[in-house]
Amino acid sequence: MYSIKEIAAKFGLRASTIRYYEEIGLLENVVHEGGYKRVYDETHIDRLSAIECFKKARLSLEEIKQFFEYEKDIHSNSGNILEMMKAKELKTKEEINRLKAGLEHVQMKIKYYSAVDEAIKEGREIPAWGDIIK
Repeated sequence: MYSIKEIAAKFGLRASTIRYYEEIGLLENVVHEGGYKRVYDETHIDRLSAIECFKKARLSLEEIKQFFEYEKDIHSNSGNILEMMKAKELKTKEEINRLKAGLEHVQMKIKYYSAVDEAIKEGREIPAWGDIIK
């Protein structure tokens, strides 16, 4: 059995985040001793581990909640889970492509401003963008 403080420390989360997960239904069956003290067990540890894994995969809390709902009846929902993961894969690939395009632009700026910096240090005229970036 674990207190909210122990769980928070274990996962590097704030207690308020754990309470929020409970409030929105991501953490179920949390025992409240004396009406307010929360007590967590290994099932909560497993669930929080899964939540953190899905967050690293950039699933929203709503998507994570939907996954857990599907998982309750995996025989009927395996296709839904697969569809959800494929959609997330596609969205992630699109985001990677946007990030790569942004990175390329930053790299062009670095190339140009490196040439500008070099020209200033050597007392030369500042080059035009088109002379450096072709």
